[in-house]
Amino acid sequence: MKRFLAFFSVFFFFLAPTFADEDERIAFVNVNVITMGGDMILEHALVVVEGGRIVSVEENTQVKLPENVMAINGTGKYLIPGLTEMHGHIPRATRIDRDLKDLLFLYVSQGVTTVRGMLGNAGQFKLRDKINAGEVLGPTLYLGGPSFNGNSVSSPNQARRMVRDQVAAGWDFLKIHPGMSRAEYDAMADEATRLGITWGGHVPADVGLERALEAGQVTIDHLDGYEFFTGGEERDRAVQMTLESGAAVVPTNHLWATLLGLPTRADLEAMAELKYISPEARAQNRRRYRGQRSGNALTQARLDVENREITLKALADAGATILLGSDAPQLYSVPGFSIHREMQAMAEAGLSPEQILTSGTSAVGEFFADKDTFGKIAPGQRADMILLEGNPLEDISNMRSIVGVMVRGVWLSREEIDEKLAEIEARNAGWDRF
Repeated sequence: MKRFLAFFSVFFFFLAPTFADEDERIAFVNVNVITMGGDMILEHALVVVEGGRIVSVEENTQVKLPENVMAINGTGKYLIPGLTEMHGHIPRATRIDRDLKDLLFLYVSQGVTTVRGMLGNAGQFKLRDKINAGEVLGPTLYLGGPSFNGNSVSSPNQARRMVRDQVAAGWDFLKIHPGMSRAEYDAMADEATRLGITWGGHVPADVGLERALEAGQVTIDHLDGYEFFTGGEERDRAVQMTLESGAAVVPTNHLWATLLGLPTRADLEAMAELKYISPEARAQNRRRYRGQRSGNALTQARLDVENREITLKALADAGATILLGSDAPQLYSVPGFSIHREMQAMAEAGLSPEQILTSGTSAVGEFFADKDTFGKIAPGQRADMILLEGNPLEDISNMRSIVGVMVRGVWLSREEIDEKLAEIEARNAGWDRF
C-alpha cells in the first residue's frame, strides 16, 4: 500500500527534550507495576531508571531512594512497558525536519516507544542513529528494507540479489508486498535463510499462506492469506499451521474495517486526532474513502470483519504469537492514536486485556530478543514505560489514561505532551480547501 507523506503539515515544531545521560536517575515511587513478566502486578513499588535502563524494581516502598534522583509520584497509578507499533511507517527521512519530528512525537505521545518500520529508505538509517544517540526524540526503530513486490522483483535471480543487497546495507529484515511469483518468493526465502535475515509482511497470492509459513516468514501482517481458511476445520488447520511454524500475526483489524468501508464518513471525520494532521492530509483521507458500503456490499464487509475477528481470537486462544500493529499513517489512521484504536478492535474480537497488552509489550520483546532487551519492567530492560491513571488489565481503554511516557529513559509528563500536541494542532488548523 502506498504511504502518504502529505499526512503532515509543512509547518513544524522543534522539540528539545532533556535526554537521559549516564548520571541521571529517575524513580517512580509507590506505583503499581504491571511488569508483563512473572509477577504481573507489583503494588506500591519503586522503579529506578538510570542511563536509559531500568536498574531496580522494588516491591517495598520503604526502600531508600538513591541520591540525586528525580521522583515521580505513582500513588494510585499504573506503570506498564511502552507499546510497540509492529506495522508502522516512517517517511523517507531524506531530511530530519520538523515534519518528521512531528510524526515521531505523535507515536511517543500515545505511549508507542518502538516502531517496526515497514517500508525502507536509506535516509532512515541516519534517523535511527540520531534517535539512538539521543539527538532526536522518537521511538526506537527496527527497519525493514525496500519492498519485495511484483514491480521491484523481476526474476528469482534478481530476488536473490535484492536479498544480498539489503543484507549488505544493514536492514533489520525484508518487507514483502503482493505481486511476487512463487518462484521469486522461494528464491528470496532461500537466500534470506542462507544469509540469516528474516522477512515479513504480506503474503503474495501466488504463494499462499501455507507456503509462506512453511518457508519461514516470521510475520503474517493484515491476516493475509487467512481469508481462505474461514470454515471451522479450515480455520483450525490455519491455526495449527501457524503454531507449527512459529510465525507471528500482526492483524491491523481496525484499519481493515475502514478499508472495507464499514465506518460512516461522519464517524471517521469525527475522530479527534485528525486535528494533528494537515488540511491536505485530511482532504486526502476524504478523497480516498469511498464512503460506507451499502446493501449486499455492506453485508459482505461485515462478514469479512467478523471472519477476521473469529480467526484472530482462535489464533490468540491457541497460543499463537499476536503482535500489535495498526499500519499508521494510513487512511484515517494517525500515528500513535491508531494503536489505541487497534487495541479496541482486538478487544471487540474477544481478546482479553492481558492478551492485548502482551501483543504490544513482552511478545514484541521476545520477537526482537536478538536486538535488545525490552517489553517488560525488570532490571536491565530498556526504560520504555507508560504511567497510567487506570488499570488496563481491567479495561483496555485505560491505556488512554496517560499520565506520562518514558522513552529510553526520557520522561515526558502529561503537561509536556499536551503542550506539544497543542502546538501541532495549532499549526495544522485551517480551512480544508484541498
